[in-house]
Amino acid sequence: MSDDSPEKSPMIERLQRIASLLMRLQPLIILLGLIFLAMFAYSLLQFEGDRNSTMLPAIAGFCWAILLFAFARLFSRVPERPQASHGFWRRLNLRFRRGLMTVMAFFMLVLTLAVLLLSYQLLRTNFMG
Repeated sequence: MSDDSPEKSPMIERLQRIASLLMRLQPLIILLGLIFLAMFAYSLLQFEGDRNSTMLPAIAGFCWAILLFAFARLFSRVPERPQASHGFWRRLNLRFRRGLMTVMAFFMLVLTLAVLLLSYQLLRTNFMG
């Protein structure tokens, strides 16, 4: 199988397409992050006995905004696939950088699952209590 086959690392190409969409939505993501941050600050100033606190949903929303922002920034520029026309060192450099991007993609997907679980727990705690 050659290096320029589409089967080699489709995950980072998919994440690059998602990141290009998120880059267009970046102002909205930043605005939502600031809104959730303001909601968190407001909930810190509320009376302690107020059961309608927005603190836990604000934390969950802020985590999602940060995660989407990170995805947009990290995967907006994925190194090109190594071609046979490239020199040895260029191909080695591209393979190394794409390998690091694949590792980062794996960790970001694990982080997404962690934020999903955290959001579930925070919202369950908020609405049950």
